[in-house]
Amino acid sequence: MVVGAVLIIASSGPTDRALWAMFTAVQFIFGIGVGGEYPVASTSANERAESSAKLQKRRGETVVLVFSMQGVGNLVNTAVIIAILAGFGQYGPPYDSYALEVTWRLSYAIGLIPLISILLYRIFRLRESAVWQKKREALKALGGTHGNAVQWRKFSLLMYYYWHRNLGTAASWFVWDFAFYGNKLFQSTFIKIINPTASVIQVLEWTLLNSAVALVGYYFAAFTIDRPWMGRMRMQVMGFTWMFVLFLICAVQYNELIKPQWIHAFQFLYYFSSFWGQWGPNATTWLLPAELAPTEVRSMCHGFSAAVGKAGALVAGVVFGLVDNRTKFWISAFCGLAGVILTIITIADTTGLDLREGDRRWLAILDGRHEEYTGQAIHPRHLSLLERLMGYGRNYQPEAEIDLTAAEEQAIAAAKGVESASIARPL
Repeated sequence: MVVGAVLIIASSGPTDRALWAMFTAVQFIFGIGVGGEYPVASTSANERAESSAKLQKRRGETVVLVFSMQGVGNLVNTAVIIAILAGFGQYGPPYDSYALEVTWRLSYAIGLIPLISILLYRIFRLRESAVWQKKREALKALGGTHGNAVQWRKFSLLMYYYWHRNLGTAASWFVWDFAFYGNKLFQSTFIKIINPTASVIQVLEWTLLNSAVALVGYYFAAFTIDRPWMGRMRMQVMGFTWMFVLFLICAVQYNELIKPQWIHAFQFLYYFSSFWGQWGPNATTWLLPAELAPTEVRSMCHGFSAAVGKAGALVAGVVFGLVDNRTKFWISAFCGLAGVILTIITIADTTGLDLREGDRRWLAILDGRHEEYTGQAIHPRHLSLLERLMGYGRNYQPEAEIDLTAAEEQAIAAAKGVESASIARPL
């Protein structure tokens, strides 16, 4: 990300087309960093929450608060651009091309400051999470299948037993990013509908307001996602449902809403959709891929879902450029409906589930004794509708799991020659 950001700032060329070509190419380098940052940040936050008894009950809150910094970044970035433009006196046309070029380069340069700070912190201070380290130690201690299983076998088992979870998180992220980034890319178009004479700074001020509304949604998501009455699945369904309803209203009543007497209602609907998007699928699609997969493959599964999500953003950039404004709302509405259906069918709710239970189940799968696992990870309330229909919860026996856990503790303790209580925790 640091290398990519430096190259973005330094992008140049003898013509505008050449500048655009270099800018686009170096975004690929920056994208490699972002592609790693998404799963690393989510999985690390998950695992660090699991390492503390105090944070375990607030795991979702912890992870979503990390993700909320995306909303802070959107807000601060827009404010910085407004400040730079104002410093150059670019309040309206005609605009000075030099001022505009300095503005975008300087906004990226300011963003480079926290990136370099993070890089230095990670090099000199950051350590792997205790959960990840203990899990690796436990796998080595167990030996045999767990310690020496080749990666392709793990991958095949992951696809066989978890394909529906990966499908659900990836597809949900795809439809969300399709609508979210599609609207974000054409946000200035919608603002122009609200205020046809808006200058660049005025468009950015409306964008700043939208970012502030969205940031409130991030915090609503963080502070409710661990509540028993909410949880991951309900939050995602709720957000997608509001997205469907609000965009459907915009699509059906579009010709009326763009009239001067209804323009503020149109503005409210558009901004309100940003709030529900964050208090819903934007938070959950980032959290769930890391929670639904075992520790040792968590980052890979999250990265896969994130990549599919960004593919949705890419497709939206093409499709939204080919259709009129009203059709954009129709498409966004049905993305919301698709998200509701996908969530209900494929998303398992891990609210209140200790992620170590998921690892116990994974170890049983690796060892070829998945039928013997009877614990909380296959409790019907922690399984998706599809998993329940496939019979994944038929072996759930909480009483038997107590005995199985004790047996695991004794086996691990014998293997390492330490007290069972100290070594069983990673699993």
